[in-house]
Amino acid sequence: MAKISVAGSAFAGFGVIARHPGAVVTWGVVMLVLSLAPLLALIPLMGPEILKTLAAMMPPKDGPIDQEAMRQMMQLQSGLMLLQIGGWLWSTFIKALICSAVFRAVLQPDQSRGAFLRLGAQELWLTLLFLVVSVLAYIVAVIAALGVVLPAFIVGLASGAQGQGATAGILTAVGLGLVAVGVLVWLGLRLSMAAPMTFADGQFRLFESWSLTRGSAWRLLGVALLSLLMVFILELIVAGVVLGAMFAAGGPPVWLTDPEAVQAFLAQPPLDLLRRVWPWLAVVGLVGTLIGSCLVALFCAPWAAAYRDLSLQRDA
Repeated sequence: MAKISVAGSAFAGFGVIARHPGAVVTWGVVMLVLSLAPLLALIPLMGPEILKTLAAMMPPKDGPIDQEAMRQMMQLQSGLMLLQIGGWLWSTFIKALICSAVFRAVLQPDQSRGAFLRLGAQELWLTLLFLVVSVLAYIVAVIAALGVVLPAFIVGLASGAQGQGATAGILTAVGLGLVAVGVLVWLGLRLSMAAPMTFADGQFRLFESWSLTRGSAWRLLGVALLSLLMVFILELIVAGVVLGAMFAAGGPPVWLTDPEAVQAFLAQPPLDLLRRVWPWLAVVGLVGTLIGSCLVALFCAPWAAAYRDLSLQRDA
């Protein structure tokens, strides 16, 4: 039976960060640029239209809302829905692009050119996999929720008295909910090698992970729990450093504790408001970019390392 190094896999993300700090910073910059690019492109195109429609929607002092404005609002909402779908596709592509770079750093460390970033079949297949998995996960979650709510409702009705029925329904929901969570976690672990397999093979892989992870679910659970624990500890450390720096500098701005001051601050013209807050936004953006790229490495690398262990022993 193939064995996974639980600690080795869980700490793989820290290894990537330590060996390739420049690449990690580059991933963060790429994520930031690619995330902001569509927004910056759409503001000149849709910003005036949105402001115009919102202004028309403001009810007059004496009279009903303009029906033409309502029609424009419905059209705007339809356009925003399409933008949301496009944003989902674009954000999934960004995730696949950076995740592929992390996989490459673990599985193909000799290909370090360009901070391990590429744009090819591996990235596109991984994007497709993420899209399919997100849709399937939504469907499975809905089915699981129905499998919990409906039996609990039926048990509550069949229990007769109002108080007893509510108690029976709640207990049934809790029990079935725990079972559903366990089943979903087990399914996720058995399919957890789909992403690194898709990257390594350069083809769509999903249910092929089932056979590869046979007998390894408990070790994969250990990898997941240890990785989450380390990320949680890291977040606590970062939060402690940020709060310590804030209080060392004299604490948060006084106006944050005064509701009237907050209203006055937000009532400023947009350009004046942006002029005052942009240094803070820049600092938060830079810190968030670095933390985000580190989190991607910490979340993606363990599964690539686990896949490396399993595939090496499979091919041995």
